[in-house]
Amino acid sequence: MTTSATRLLFLTLLAIAPLGAGAQDAAVQTPLRDPWVPPSSRKALPQSAAQAPTQGAALRAQVEAKLKAGFEAADNDKSGTLSREQARAAGLGYIVNNFAQIDASRSGRVSFDDVKRYLRRQGADL
Repeated sequence: MTTSATRLLFLTLLAIAPLGAGAQDAAVQTPLRDPWVPPSSRKALPQSAAQAPTQGAALRAQVEAKLKAGFEAADNDKSGTLSREQARAAGLGYIVNNFAQIDASRSGRVSFDDVKRYLRRQGADL
């Protein structure tokens, strides 16, 4: 390679390098989106929701609501309690794996309150 060709290549690389870094910064700041969701179906998050993650009492309420929804979905006979088999069928492994500790009354069934008591004993802040 001649000296002038080497010099031209070097100058070209210097000119392109800042553009590459800037493009990289812009890519990092762009929020990730699910590529399978069509752009017309995407909903923009409110600015406050995008910046302020849920925390404190609101987060605890969300966690409890999610746990309760899973529990109620598994309670197919709507008795307000679950057997070990119901918990297993619903994929509630944390209940199945700790059923003996959760079922303090040894009735073979656990209520959502029993589950919350167990989780509190384990250090959960519900």
